[in-house]
Amino acid sequence: MAAINHPLGHPRRGLPLPIPGGRPNLWLVFAIFIAGVSALLPVLQNSLATSRGFDIQASERQEAQLIGEISLLEGEVASLTSITRIDRRAQEIGLLPVPDPIYVTVNEPGPAPAKLPSEYLPKSGAKPVPSSPWWKPLVGWLP
Repeated sequence: MAAINHPLGHPRRGLPLPIPGGRPNLWLVFAIFIAGVSALLPVLQNSLATSRGFDIQASERQEAQLIGEISLLEGEVASLTSITRIDRRAQEIGLLPVPDPIYVTVNEPGPAPAKLPSEYLPKSGAKPVPSSPWWKPLVGWLP
């Protein structure tokens, strides 16, 4: 006879429900995961390429703007350094050309280490001393 007090079995045992299809195959789950990741990789690559393209375009726009500003500044420098403008400004502040200039000669030498860039210093005529071959000291050690 059946027990009426416990129609679904023992309370500690739980329900004996069967899993449909048995245990999942781990290889199948792994293969589905790899297929999903490989399907998403081209989308991610395309997204990265697009965002980098926008970054490159923004950098090119900024470069073009800076080149324009540089050319404007070069034009301003050229207009400020023209001889006619400098001459006109000198006359405005009261400077006049000198009819007979005075030249001053200095007989003292300059500072000991020259304060010029190395490209403007005279080339030294010292040639490197040829060294003996690397094997000569080794041969000297032999008895």
